[in-house]
Amino acid sequence: MHILSKSYERRRLLSALDTVQLMLSFGMFTITLVTLVVALLSDDKKK
Repeated sequence: MHILSKSYERRRLLSALDTVQLMLSFGMFTITLVTLVVALLSDDKKK
């Protein structure tokens, strides 16, 4: 049996559900981070 060293076959690293959960988690993290920065900047301007 001969196995190619440079295989172009794609393997699935994450399931579709894991991928969607990861995208949603990253999106929520980004929104939270932007909200925090906006809150800190607006609080800084009030002082």
